[in-house]
Amino acid sequence: MKFALTAAIFSVSVHCAGSAVAMPERSAITLEDSTQLQVRVWPAKTPQRIVIGVHGFNDYSKAFDPLARSLVAELQATVYAYDQRGFGANPAPGVWPGADRLIEDLREVVSKLRDRHPGLPITVIGESMGGAVALRASTEPPGLSASQLILKAPALWGAETMPWFQRASLKMLNTVMPDLTLSGRGLRTLGIKPTDDPEVSRDLSRDPLFIKETRVSSLVGVTDLMGQALHHPISFPMPTLVLYGLNDRIIPPAPICSWLTRLEGESSSLPEHVRFLIYPEGWHLLTRQLRAAEVIQDIARWIRTPHTQQRTNPASGLNAPLSASLPLQAARQQVCQR
Repeated sequence: MKFALTAAIFSVSVHCAGSAVAMPERSAITLEDSTQLQVRVWPAKTPQRIVIGVHGFNDYSKAFDPLARSLVAELQATVYAYDQRGFGANPAPGVWPGADRLIEDLREVVSKLRDRHPGLPITVIGESMGGAVALRASTEPPGLSASQLILKAPALWGAETMPWFQRASLKMLNTVMPDLTLSGRGLRTLGIKPTDDPEVSRDLSRDPLFIKETRVSSLVGVTDLMGQALHHPISFPMPTLVLYGLNDRIIPPAPICSWLTRLEGESSSLPEHVRFLIYPEGWHLLTRQLRAAEVIQDIARWIRTPHTQQRTNPASGLNAPLSASLPLQAARQQVCQR
C-alpha cells in the first residue's frame, strides 16, 4: 500500500539492547512554557565536555545509548539526550508539535545545559529528523549556542524531492483525514530496512515508546521540516561534521545529492570547518548497525580534535586514525554516483 510506505519512510529509528554498562540516569528539563521534556543522562565523573543528542522521527532519547556509553568512556563527556516534544515519554506522543517549536526547544535545552555546565564545550548531535532540527537551529537566527555540530544521516528530504504521487497522497490525506494513522509495515514488505543489525531491529519491535503508527498530520509536519532544512541558510557558524551511509534507503542518496549539489553551488559561502564522512557500507542508523564501532570511534575522534587539524585526520590521541573526512566536492561525488 502506498500510504504504508510513506509512513515507513519515517518510522525507522531503533535502539540497542542493554549491556553491562550502567543504565543512564532519568531526569527532565523544564522549558519556559512549563513543558517538561524527559531526559536521559550518561554522566562522566569529571566531565570534560557536554554532548546533547537530538533523536529522529518517532524515536526517543534511548536512541543515543550505544554512542553515549562510548563518549563517556573515551572523552569523559557527560551526554544528555532528551525526548523531543511529542515523542518518547512526553505527553501526547505522536502529535506533531510544529517544526519551529522543536527548534526553540533545542535552543532552550542547549542554553540551560550551558548554564548548568559553564565553561565546557557543547557538541550537538542530531540524528535523522534531529539533524534537520539541529541544522535549522544552528543556521537560522538567532543560532545555536553550541561549540560543534554533528549531523548523522540528516533528514533532508523535502516534498519537492519526493515522487509526485507521494506528495499528492500526503496532501490529500492531510486534507480529509489528518488524524489517520499509518503503520511502517511497508518497510519490511519491500525489504527496506534502516539497519543490518537484527538485534537492533528486534529491540525496536518490542519498545513501547517507539511510535509505530504515525498520524498523517505528523508526516506532513516532518516533511515540511525536512524541506525547510534542505534550504537552510549557508552559514554553518560552528565546526560541523556530516555523516552519511550509502546503504541508507530511509533518507536515500538522491535528496542528499541534491543538498550537496546546492552546497557546492554556493561553496564560496561554505566554511572550511564543514567536513563529511561517507560510509560505503553504512546504513541509516550509523551508530546502531553491525559496523557501528567505526562510526562511533570516528565521532569521538572528531569531537576531540581541534577543527583546524581535522583536514589532516590526525589520530587525536585515540587508538586508530579517523576515517578519511572529505571536503564537499568529494562527498558530493561519492553520494551522487550511488
